[in-house]
Parts: sequence; structure tokens; C-alpha cells
Amino acid sequence: MKIATRIVTVLLLSIVALSLSLTAFAEVGKFVQSPSANEAPSVVNSSSEDHKCDESLIVTAYADRSELSEEARAKIEKAYQKINGVKNLTSVCGALKELAAKLGIPTANLAVSDLFDLRDKHTDVEKARFEVSLKAETLENFVGLLHFVDGKWVLVEDAEVSEDKNGDLILTFTTEGLSPFAVVVDTGEEAPINDNTGLIVALVIISVAEAAALITILVKYLISKKTA
Repeated sequence: MKIATRIVTVLLLSIVALSLSLTAFAEVGKFVQSPSANEAPSVVNSSSEDHKCDESLIVTAYADRSELSEEARAKIEKAYQKINGVKNLTSVCGALKELAAKLGIPTANLAVSDLFDLRDKHTDVEKARFEVSLKAETLENFVGLLHFVDGKWVLVEDAEVSEDKNGDLILTFTTEGLSPFAVVVDTGEEAPINDNTGLIVALVIISVAEAAALITILVKYLISKKTA
């Protein structure tokens, strides 16, 4: 009986582990990819009517935030904290919910595929009207662009993605200031969740296999006790 009790205990623990794995799979972050895994978008074109200097914009990926000034690094980290792990991305921006409804996209499908900081190389200009075009690897199934302004995420109304002559996806938008931006995409049913998906799936498979093996052992043990 002690052996059976031990087997049942281990089986229950495995089931709990499986449940935790499944929960993690359902809840892991709202980033389609880890922001640390994405290369920073590259500037295709930029112009400004307000900025007198020759514009020279630099894009910094979240992973490279250590290259930013202390103030800019703190801002992008705060932007990340505001958006990461939320149950529904529209909770950080009401306009995004309206956009999703207009496009007929379930809000549960919305996720961030990229987070980056946009700065001017030569000055600390933050408040100026810029027209920007960026090339990025994270624009597939593009829905909208968010801009972190005064501690809040707001929707960039005119952001759109088009394809250039080389087949690259280009994001074009205007902005009244330079600071963190986040690309929002439609994950749909088949889109990857994030870089941890493979690990989580492996844990689920292992838990299922262990549970099946323990059930087999328990059944054989009970049969042997019955026939003894």
C-alpha cells in the first residue's frame, strides 16, 4: 500500500506540474518575440519641418538599452513594464481597442512584436514633428504602432506598413516626439507566443510522458496485488 501511495503522490505532482506548464503557456508575455531577440529597425527615411539640424535618427532595440542615456534607459524600461504581461494589450491604450474593432481583430490576438527607442544622434530633441520610415523584421501582420508619451502608451494614428520594391516591409508614420515605440501585430491562432514557447512545450510533453508512465506502473501494481 505504501508503494501505491507513493506512486499516486508522484502522479499527482506530475499532474500539477503539467497544469502549471499549461497555465504558463497560456499566459506567457504579450511579446510575440522577446524584445531582446529582435534587431533594431533601421531608418529608411526621415524628415522634419520643426528641427533645424540635419536629421539623423538612431533606433535602439530594447536589448541595447544600456547604450542609451540614464534617462532614456529608464523611460524604455518603464515602457516595457507598462506593456509586458498585461492580460489584454488594449488595457494600456483605449484607442488600440477601437482600432482592433474597426479592423475586426479580436483584442486577445494583439501582441507586441518589437519595442525600440527612437532618438536624434546629434541633439536631445524630443519634441519635434518627424516623418519617419523604418525597415523592420517584425512588421508581419501589423496592426498599429504605440508611442510612449508622458508615462502612457498612445496610438500613432497614421502608422502604416507597405512593401518596397525589394519586398521589404516598411513602417511609415509621423510623430510629435522621440521616445519608445512598440509595434503591435495580430498573432491570430497560429502565431508564436514568444521565445519560451519551445521550452514550455517540451515541459508539457515531459509531464504528459511521466504521467502516462506512472499510470501504467500503478495499474500493473494494482493488478499484481489483486492476482496475488
